[in-house]
Amino acid sequence: MNDTNSGNKKLISGFIILLIIGGSMGFILPSTSAVTSENNIIYDVPLFDNYGPAFATWSGGDKPLGNALLKGTITLDKEQYNPGDKAKIKLDLAFSATIIACERGALMHELGYDTWMLKTEKFLGFDVELGEIEGEEYMGIGNGQEIPPLVLRNISHTYYYDIPDSASSGSYDVYAYIDGSEYQTNPVKITISGSTSTMDYSFDEGLPGFSGLILAKDFDEENGEAIGISDTFLTTDTRICAFLEFDPLISDSNLEWNWYDPSGNLFIEDFLLAEEGWDWACYYIDIQDYEKPLLPGEWKIDLIYNGEVLDTKTFTLNTG
Repeated sequence: MNDTNSGNKKLISGFIILLIIGGSMGFILPSTSAVTSENNIIYDVPLFDNYGPAFATWSGGDKPLGNALLKGTITLDKEQYNPGDKAKIKLDLAFSATIIACERGALMHELGYDTWMLKTEKFLGFDVELGEIEGEEYMGIGNGQEIPPLVLRNISHTYYYDIPDSASSGSYDVYAYIDGSEYQTNPVKITISGSTSTMDYSFDEGLPGFSGLILAKDFDEENGEAIGISDTFLTTDTRICAFLEFDPLISDSNLEWNWYDPSGNLFIEDFLLAEEGWDWACYYIDIQDYEKPLLPGEWKIDLIYNGEVLDTKTFTLNTG
């Protein structure tokens, strides 16, 4: 009987210890778990009236008619930060547009860009500039290309920011927005803890000057430019190019492209040591001559910079 009671006491003690550990984990997890804003419509506007967000002019016919819809979220890798922490900020956007052109069609003549900002003024004293997203990335076409009747694009960018000691402690709503506009994501709530002393801050996009992986059908090796930007390819096309531009490197850096086939299997894993002074790089596949056949379907490419996934793009390969 005493042994049974003793056993019961041990079991209860163990249960109490488990609750305390579980409570501690529940307290710690918010500071290490990512927080994502609720998906929302950022804008739903006429695509070409007043040139529209990120767009400029067209040629080849009367003004096209159409609407542009942008939805998106922002994700921060933690809910609680201390001074000196590096915040990882991910912006995920879904862009769609329906377009009606005149009988002669319309060509994209010039594309602009959006500058995305992070709302941090309440605890930093200023808003952080994340980076630019080019109109070509929204539309999936470049200057001089025919404007399609339907555009569906997923865009993802990752940025990094070192939390300075000068950050004011407290809880704050943080969201991403297009500079000079009312267009913004829904907010996430984060907490800043710790010191209020003054210290220099630094901002890092991971790869300075990088604004996203560009998929194209070819590239100009002499001038470092993507040609025929697209996220749809045919098995009869010549190439699929995964191209990127960035500020001139101040030191040698590691770039890696991981290609995944429609079944999700790793198809290509290749590395490149980008040398100091480089400002662009491209990895391409010659579709007809590649050592393994490329299967039709949706493919994915991860771009990795110094061991960190910097961007992910998908493309569709159709039978030609």
